[in-house]
Amino acid sequence: MKRGSLLSVVFLLIFAAGVLGAQNMRVLPESLVVETWDGEDSAFFSDSGEPIKWDVRGSRFTAEEYPQVVNVSGEWPVDLFGHKPDAPDSLGILGIRGAYERQGYNQLELVPGTGSGDSFIPKAIPLPGRVQAVDFWVWGANYNYYVEFHFRDFKGMTHVFSPIRSDQRQEAGSIKFLGWKNMYIRIPSNIGLAENNRAEVPNLSLAKIVFTTHPEEVVDDFYVYLDHLRILTDSRKMFYDGFDLSSPQRVDEIWGMGE
Repeated sequence: MKRGSLLSVVFLLIFAAGVLGAQNMRVLPESLVVETWDGEDSAFFSDSGEPIKWDVRGSRFTAEEYPQVVNVSGEWPVDLFGHKPDAPDSLGILGIRGAYERQGYNQLELVPGTGSGDSFIPKAIPLPGRVQAVDFWVWGANYNYYVEFHFRDFKGMTHVFSPIRSDQRQEAGSIKFLGWKNMYIRIPSNIGLAENNRAEVPNLSLAKIVFTTHPEEVVDDFYVYLDHLRILTDSRKMFYDGFDLSSPQRVDEIWGMGE
């Protein structure tokens, strides 16, 4: 097993052990890959089957023709896949390039959705089950920038979290380091819990990933790369005896006959 994969598995097992203790050994959370960024159409929306596209947007003072986003093939975090993965040509990462005309708290948003260009429509990614952790890889160029994830619960409320590194050497959200690092977010258990009779509704959806520059850091030209976004989730509510009776379609069939 590759070093990065082993580290990730160890982290997930430790995290799951804590969850199991809190839940009296009722369920074992599972790790699900949300986005690999291995190229175009590398992931799909679970509700519609459409490929997930990513649009990048800059805040005020963004330099002309920036920001930019591109899929880069044949690249990967060595700590995740090793120096010689089985199929290197099939691997890839997402690259983001930004530039601003002045220093400040500039922001760069990476937004999921469907379509491309003028036809792009923002759409949050539904995350199955009760999400307990989010895990991803990010490449930093030692600039004093920060990253945060914006989630939306089933009621439409937004929740913002800053990821941390497993070694916890820097403040939450900081990507002031060189090369690839694994970062993760622990989702509080009381965030976005769906109603008991609507168990098929995802508790959380990923609305966007936001990068923010420190006002004293250079911003004339920078790069950030992302890879392998996944979640640790408890999907037991997604599967139970009689699950179909809670689906909107079945409810309409049963209770909408008199309309």
